[in-house]
Amino acid sequence: MSEVDKIRATLRTSQQRTFPRQIREFGLDLIVREGVFPPEDFQSWRWFSENFPPFARKRILEIGCGFGLPGLLLAKTGALSLLACDINPRAVANTLENAARNGIENVDVIGSDIFSNIPPGKKFDIIFWNYPWNLVPAKFEFSDDIERGAFDPGYGQLERFLSEAQAFLAEGGKILLGFGINARDDLLERIVAANDLRSVIVKWGPGPNIDLAYRLFSIRRSATAYGFRPSRGLL
Repeated sequence: MSEVDKIRATLRTSQQRTFPRQIREFGLDLIVREGVFPPEDFQSWRWFSENFPPFARKRILEIGCGFGLPGLLLAKTGALSLLACDINPRAVANTLENAARNGIENVDVIGSDIFSNIPPGKKFDIIFWNYPWNLVPAKFEFSDDIERGAFDPGYGQLERFLSEAQAFLAEGGKILLGFGINARDDLLERIVAANDLRSVIVKWGPGPNIDLAYRLFSIRRSATAYGFRPSRGLL
C-alpha cells in the first residue's frame, strides 16, 4: 500500500468513530465534529501550537483551521485578532463552535478556498498555514473535503498561497508555513524564488509519539521585492 493509500485509509477510518467527540487541549474544551480533519490521527496541530513564534498583539490569518487549533489558542493567549478560514464548511462550523465554547471573542471564521473570500484590503501581521504537504499528481481527485487537509495536487495550492499571500501582508508581516520533514523542499524553494520571496526555518522538531518531524518556515518578501538592488561593489 502506498503512503497516499495509507493516509486515505486512515481518513476513512477516522469517520467511523462516534461523533461528536470531546477533547481538552491547552486548557481548551473542544468538540470535534464528523466530517472535519481528524486531530487524533494527524497531530501536526499540536506541534505548531507548542512551537509557534511570538504572536502577542498580532493580527493573524489562519488558512485551513480544521477543528480550531492552533488558531483558537493563539487568539486566547495574546493575539490581537484571528481570522480563521477553511474550504470545508464543517470545519468552519466546528471552529466557530469551539470559539464559543471557550469564550474566545476576538475571532472570525469564514469559508474560503485559501484567499478566495478574504476581504480585499485586509492586512495581517502573520498568515499561517499548516499546509497539506503530501504531494499527489496534479489531476488527483479528492473523494471528500477531509482529503483536502492532507494532499496538495502538484503543489498547486502552495503556488496559489505564496503568490496571493503578499497582498494580505501588513508592512513587516510574514508568512508562517507548516511543512513536514517528508515534504518536497525542492518545490517549495522553486515557488518561493518564483514569487520573489525568501524563506528560513524558524522551528524544527519531532512530532508527538510518531516518527515524523515538523518544520515552520518564515517567509517574507525578498529585498528585491522592495526595489533594493545591490550596488556593483556588493556583487
